[in-house]
Amino acid sequence: MKMMSSILLLLILSSCLCAATFVVNVTQSSYQAEEKQNITLEWTFTTKTQGTWRQLFIYCSLETSDKELVLYEVNNGVEIPESQDDQFSGRVQSDKDVLREGRIRLHVSRLRTEDSGLYLCDVKTEDGFNHAGCRLNVFVPVQVQVVGHDPIHAKVGDDVILPCHLKPPFDVSKLTMEWRFKGQIIHVQRNRAKDYEILDPKYRDRTFMFPDEFKKGNISLKLTKVTKEDEGNYICFVPKLQSQVRKGNVTLILDKNGSQGDSTDTRGKYV
Repeated sequence: MKMMSSILLLLILSSCLCAATFVVNVTQSSYQAEEKQNITLEWTFTTKTQGTWRQLFIYCSLETSDKELVLYEVNNGVEIPESQDDQFSGRVQSDKDVLREGRIRLHVSRLRTEDSGLYLCDVKTEDGFNHAGCRLNVFVPVQVQVVGHDPIHAKVGDDVILPCHLKPPFDVSKLTMEWRFKGQIIHVQRNRAKDYEILDPKYRDRTFMFPDEFKKGNISLKLTKVTKEDEGNYICFVPKLQSQVRKGNVTLILDKNGSQGDSTDTRGKYV
């Protein structure tokens, strides 16, 4: 009887020791990704055995507030693709070669917002059982656009500001910005400095932008000493902006008795 108790105690202690030494970890606890992008989720687990992995069991799932969806499953060392939920069908690939190293690498492609949630992987081998989880947040990127302005009225001789900005606010400090009028480039801004080499000579010393405002997405242009020839449509353009809307329009209208343009500079230093 005493011997039987000793054997049971030994089995219990061995089981506890096995559970304590078998560890499953995530390489990253949380992820942020845009919709339609691809991502790799990775777990590691303790490996002591150099066997055939016949006793390898993996169960990875997405846990949301109201459901559990199977992402990836291995049973007795064999992948079970048919257990995968329809939401992930054709979008999950695993690196089988790294399993022997104690790594689970799952590549999820064409992300959807409904893929957001807690990802858990339960792992069991002959060395023990454990699990770990990470969170994924899939978001829809906000499309940045260049936005022009309603027509601006001014009189000959005025200084006027032609408003143009990015919506939502976006830092354009490191981007090239251009202003065009009647097919000609009248102002180019590169690395926060005015580029004089390719400007129309008539506007060389009459156009200015506001570098202190670039971080806010303000790419307005100040035009001084307005002439009759300045009347018309102006285009503000950010050539390398990652957007489908990279241009905005502002029309300058000259009025004999109309409201004057904004001759007061409220935006700080301009160049």
